Amino acid sequence: MVLPPDHPIAALPKADLHVHQEPTPHLDRVLAHREGRQLYDWAAWRRRLVAEFPPGPDRLARVGTMRPVPLEVDDDDELFVARIADVMYEHARAGGCYIEVRCGGDVVLRDRFMELFRRAERQVQVDSPALRAEALAIVMVGSEPPLALAAKVDGCIRLAGEGLAGVDLMCFPYRSEADWSVAHRLAERFAEAGLGITAHAGELSTDNIAAAAATPGLTRIGHGIHAIENPALVELLIGRDITLECALSCNVLFGVVPSLAEHPLVRLIDAGVKVTLATDDPVQVGTTIGAEYEAAASLGLSHDQLLQLTRNAIEAAFTTDRRRKDLLAELDAAAMSAASFDNRSTGQPPNVEVGS
Repeated sequence: MVLPPDHPIAALPKADLHVHQEPTPHLDRVLAHREGRQLYDWAAWRRRLVAEFPPGPDRLARVGTMRPVPLEVDDDDELFVARIADVMYEHARAGGCYIEVRCGGDVVLRDRFMELFRRAERQVQVDSPALRAEALAIVMVGSEPPLALAAKVDGCIRLAGEGLAGVDLMCFPYRSEADWSVAHRLAERFAEAGLGITAHAGELSTDNIAAAAATPGLTRIGHGIHAIENPALVELLIGRDITLECALSCNVLFGVVPSLAEHPLVRLIDAGVKVTLATDDPVQVGTTIGAEYEAAASLGLSHDQLLQLTRNAIEAAFTTDRRRKDLLAELDAAAMSAASFDNRSTGQPPNVEVGS
């Protein structure tokens, strides 16, 4: 269902803390528009994915394997800016006010990376001035040669002084318990440089959730949904004030949950865990941040609970204090507007507290 523009959920400011850059899917969109050709058919790709691969790790391993255009095209700075802007445009069109774009590969080693990222942000703000964006770097531990890993770590620390907001740690093996000792040492360096720290964990099982939660400076976990299976892990997340980045559509497509109805989002909220909504790989998954909020609403979340998800995201965001303050003020204004909408719809007078 597509909600009308004046519906309170459609008008609700939305934040996405977990969206991957998806370089070749976005390059395909940019080039298809310029060349007047058809986009790659991701819907057909998703049908093949479900038909040919069992749910769980085998499907998840297919992320990023289809490249509609050669990645070498991304060497062009103009196209790089255009495809980063495309990520942001999609978010803004779906009602997003804040987005963190996770950049993997060798992007942190790219010359003038943050300058180009900010250029893309300014380009989008011409039409969507309310949008704010930050860049995160993905650092994979256990899957790269030591010298390559060291170069990326040094790149992240250098970029911290140029506006890089944070780091997303991924430890391998991903589908089973990994050794997090190296990640913990790196996290200490990242935290000292002022970078926010999140980590992929708990997408496929309870493995690695406790180790991720113990990471120095970490305040968020990407996915982490299987924590609901272990009360001790739930208490750990609450005790350490860790926010989970939940990607409903992604979890369903890749089969890490059997269906949307069985997603543990509501149970996590009821247990007291802070959660946010995320698109993860929106082009490949076929979602938007607006669709994720609608999916959460279909699970029974009220407008106030959806508003709280955005508040959780802004409070946990790796952004400047000024941006956070402005975003929270805008969120409060949206809450007031929604309350007014509800009062008009029900014919009830607004709830006004009179101070003494």
